[in-house]
Amino acid sequence: MSMQNKQLALRQLVEKCTSLANYFDTMEDSEKKLLHSIIKEKGYKEFLDANLSLAECHVIECIGSSERMNTTAIARKMNMTKGGISKITAKLIKKQMIEVCRLNNNQKETYFMLTPLGEKAFQMHAALHEQAGKRIADYFSSYSYEQVLDANQFLDDLMMALQFQKGSKS
Repeated sequence: MSMQNKQLALRQLVEKCTSLANYFDTMEDSEKKLLHSIIKEKGYKEFLDANLSLAECHVIECIGSSERMNTTAIARKMNMTKGGISKITAKLIKKQMIEVCRLNNNQKETYFMLTPLGEKAFQMHAALHEQAGKRIADYFSSYSYEQVLDANQFLDDLMMALQFQKGSKS
């Protein structure tokens, strides 16, 4: 393989990665539509008025899948700022999805817990991820084991490159 062919292939790879990033930017609309179809299918009418954003769903997922999550822990897990998480959690408190709790032996430290409504949202979001996971697994089921390993390695490398790029912008 010539160096010129490799450079061309790398340029195409970068263009496809850029297209993928643009696709993810527009993906929230389609995920919201899927979320609304799950709401209707499962009979979760109380969520139609809540108008949960994808970020709010992910914070609910973060709180529901871990014990005693505070703002800092959520920010770290979601790779967001504490200020951004504070705004989202304030909205979720208003929407009665989460509540603020304190430890008996440490009244200063606060963490979040899901309310019963938040627990339903957590379950609904899990169903959304399950459906998406099944679609992705079905799509890649024709790949050989080695191809799946290569795809995983590529995605690991891509995420590492994106983290590096994000870090160099700060």
